[in-house]
Amino acid sequence: MIRALWDRVPPERQRFLRFAVVGVSGVAVNLGVMALARAAFADLAPDPREFIASALGIIVSIFTNFILNDVWTWGDRRKGSRRRDFALRMFAYYVGAGIAAGLQFGTFALLYGAFALNPYLAQLTGIALGMVVNYVINNRVVFRDKKEQSQP
Repeated sequence: MIRALWDRVPPERQRFLRFAVVGVSGVAVNLGVMALARAAFADLAPDPREFIASALGIIVSIFTNFILNDVWTWGDRRKGSRRRDFALRMFAYYVGAGIAAGLQFGTFALLYGAFALNPYLAQLTGIALGMVVNYVINNRVVFRDKKEQSQP
């Protein structure tokens, strides 16, 4: 029954739903790493500790999201199977994710630093904004179908 419902969803909506599921797993990784980092750096003053914990959560979740998106979300696209193709795709992913992470971190810094919002709420707000930017970059640049290369 679930499969029948899933098959009724248009392919690009399925892709966005997969992206959202990967994103939710990334949020769990992000917040989990953030919590671990807050505990690991408990001796630091609150502000540096929160900024370091936020940055570490972002960095680790970017990597786990890349792997899941490459294999599952955009697994149906031709992306090139050579190590070089994978490395270039990962590099492009990190650039795109860096843009989204900059937006996420900037949002966190503004909401936590200027408005004293709870650090987790500030982080979640940044994640939501970064998600939109990240999907567009991934769908149109990072995981686009690789054109068939003509063999001489």
